[in-house]
Amino acid sequence: MSNQTFKTFIVEVGVEEIPSRFVEALSAEFARMMEASLLEERLHYRTPRRAATPRRLIFQAAVAEQQTHEVEQVRGPAVSVAYREGVPTPALDGFLRRVNKRPEELSRAVVGGKEYLVAGVEKPTQSAREVLPEIVSRVLASLPQPRSMRWGSGDARFIRPVRWILALFDDEVLRVEALGVESGSVTYGNRTDHPEAIGIKDAREYWPALERVLVEADGEKRRTVIREVGDMLAAEAGGRVDWDEELLDEVANLVEWPTPFLGGFEEEFLEVPDPVLITSMKVHQRYFPLKQPNGHLLPAFLAVRNGRGEDLAEVRHGNEKVLRARLSDARYFYRLDQKTPLSEHEPGLAGVTLHAKLGTYADKVARLLQLFDETRTWWNVDQAGAEDVVRAIHLYKCDLLTQVVSEFPELQGEMGAIYAKQEGERPDVEAAIRDQYHPGFPGDRVPDRPVAAILGLLDRADTLVSFYGANLRATGSEDPFGLRRVALGLARIAAETPVLGDHTVTDLIATAAKVAEVDAAVVNQVLQLVTMRLMSEWENEWPTPWLQAVLARSFPWPQLGTRLAFIRDHQGTELFSAAAQAYKRLERIARDAGPTVLHDTYGGVEGDLKAAADQALTIAAEDLASWWGAVENLVPVVERFFEEVLVMDPDPMVRQGRLGLVKYVAEALGRYYAWDVL
Repeated sequence: MSNQTFKTFIVEVGVEEIPSRFVEALSAEFARMMEASLLEERLHYRTPRRAATPRRLIFQAAVAEQQTHEVEQVRGPAVSVAYREGVPTPALDGFLRRVNKRPEELSRAVVGGKEYLVAGVEKPTQSAREVLPEIVSRVLASLPQPRSMRWGSGDARFIRPVRWILALFDDEVLRVEALGVESGSVTYGNRTDHPEAIGIKDAREYWPALERVLVEADGEKRRTVIREVGDMLAAEAGGRVDWDEELLDEVANLVEWPTPFLGGFEEEFLEVPDPVLITSMKVHQRYFPLKQPNGHLLPAFLAVRNGRGEDLAEVRHGNEKVLRARLSDARYFYRLDQKTPLSEHEPGLAGVTLHAKLGTYADKVARLLQLFDETRTWWNVDQAGAEDVVRAIHLYKCDLLTQVVSEFPELQGEMGAIYAKQEGERPDVEAAIRDQYHPGFPGDRVPDRPVAAILGLLDRADTLVSFYGANLRATGSEDPFGLRRVALGLARIAAETPVLGDHTVTDLIATAAKVAEVDAAVVNQVLQLVTMRLMSEWENEWPTPWLQAVLARSFPWPQLGTRLAFIRDHQGTELFSAAAQAYKRLERIARDAGPTVLHDTYGGVEGDLKAAADQALTIAAEDLASWWGAVENLVPVVERFFEEVLVMDPDPMVRQGRLGLVKYVAEALGRYYAWDVL
C-alpha cells in the first residue's frame, strides 16, 4: 500500500429535486455504500467526503490506482483423501490443476479436527478505472430509498429522475452506465443563475467550479449562511428570527445557494393569534417569523430564495403576496369562529367520526365523562379541580368544528385553548385543552397542571382500549393510528406526575376497558404496549434488565425512579446477590408447584419463615428501606428452611402446605422486583 499512487475520484449524481427531508439520509447512505464497496473491491482510499443538495449526491475520495494484492487460502481435499499410502490420488491431481500449484507449494490446516491441504492463490488485480464504474453502478442500483419512481421509457427507478452522472478519476472520465444514464464530465449550476452545463476537466477542479456556478454542496454551510444572514437582517429590522431547527434543516435542503431576505405583511393581521400566523409562515410557506425582543410577533418574516438572481424585489413581492392571501383567509376564519362560543360546538361532535368502528367524538366524550366518574376518588384534585376536569372533557374536542382548525389541523388543542381563554374559562381548563397532545414525542414536555395531566391520562387510556378492542393496533413497523405515541404519552404522564395517587396504570387501563365495554384480554395487551413505550423512553438512562425487573410489578409509576435507584445503590452488595438467589430458587419451585395450601400457622423453621415473610409483606408499599430490612432477616431463614425441610414431602397435605409457603415467601421477596431478570 505504501507504494500505491492515489488519484482523486469523484462521482456526482444529478437528479430532479429530492424532497428535502430525504437529502441528508440519502447522502449518508450513498457515501457509506461507496466506502464499503471500495473496501470490498480491495481499493484503498483516504479522505472520503460526501455532500448533497436537492439536485445532487456527491462522493469523493482519494483512491489507489490499483486493487491491492490478496492471497486467498483455497482449501482442497483432506490429507487422508489426497494420499493413499503416501501416493497422490486423483483428488489431489485435480486440486493441483485447479489452483495451478505443485504439491510442495501446498500447506496444511486442521479444520473441525480433520487435516486438509490448502493452496495460497493470488487473486487477480484490476485497475481502479476498471472497478470504479462497476462500484458506482452497483451502489446506485441498490441504494435504499424511502420511495422511488420510474421516468421515461426505461425501467430504472430512483427517488427522482436522474439527469446526469459526473464520474472523474483525476483528469480521466470514467464510463459509468447507471439508471439509464451514461456518465460524463459535465455538471450544472443552480437553476436560477447557472442552469447551463459546465464542463469539468479534472476532479480536482470540481469544488471550485461548483462555487463559481453558485452551488454550495455542504448542507451545514447552507444552514450557517441562512442563520448568520438571517440574524443580521432581523437585527437591522429591530427584531430576532424565531428559529426552528427542523425548518432550518428543511429550508437548507430546498436550495443550492441560499439567499435569505426579509418580507413583511400588514400590522392589521396581528389581531390573529400568533399560532395561526406562525403556522401560516412556517408550515405553509417555509418562512421564519420575526419577533420583537419582548417576544411579540413583528409583521415580518425571513424567507430564503435559491441563488442570487437579479430580481430579489420581485421575489420578495411575490412571497408577500402569497402570504397575504393566506393571512387574509386565516383572519376571515378566525373572525368567523368568534361568532360561536366553543361550548356550542359540542353537540356537533356527534357528527364527527373518530373511526368507523369506534363511533363519534361525542361517544368518546361520553366515555371519558363516565371514566372520570368511576375514578373520581383516585385523583389528587379538590372539588374545583374535579369540576375543571369535567368542563375540559366537554370542551377539549370542540375546536375540531372551528373554521381555523379546519384550515389548520395542526392547531388542534391550541385554538381550543385560545378560544377557551377568550371566553373566560378557568386557567386549568384552558391548559388542559392546550396540553391534550403533550407529550407527543420523546423529550416533549409533560402537562404541568393536574387537570391537564388527568385529561391526558383519561383520553389516552380510552383511545388505547377502544382501538385495541376494535382490533386496530400497532403491529411491527405499522402504526397507522399513532398508538405508540399515545402509549408513550400515557406512560410518561403516569410516571412523571403524581395525579394517579396510589393507583396504577393497570387500574386505569382496566377501568377504561370496562367503560368501553371491550374484552378483558385487551387490558394486558394495552398494558404491555404502554410498558414497552415507557421502557424505550427510560432505556438511555437505566439498564433494560433493571427496567424489566421493576416494571414486572404493578405499582404507581412515580415511584419508578426510586425503585431503579435502589437497584443501582444495592446491586453490588452481598445481600442483593443472596436475595436474588433465594428468590430464583423459590420461584423455580413455586412455578411448577401445582395445588398448594397456605396454612395460618406453621411450626419450627417454617413458622419462622412465615413470620419473616409476613413482615416483608405488611410494610407500607412506599417504605422500600424497611422492606429491605425485612429481606435482610428473611434471606437467612430461607437458607435454613431449605437445609432443614424437605419441601416435596411424601405426605400430600404436608407437601401442599410447604409449597404454599414457598409461593408466599417468593411473593415477599419479589414484592418490588422480578429478581429472575436481574
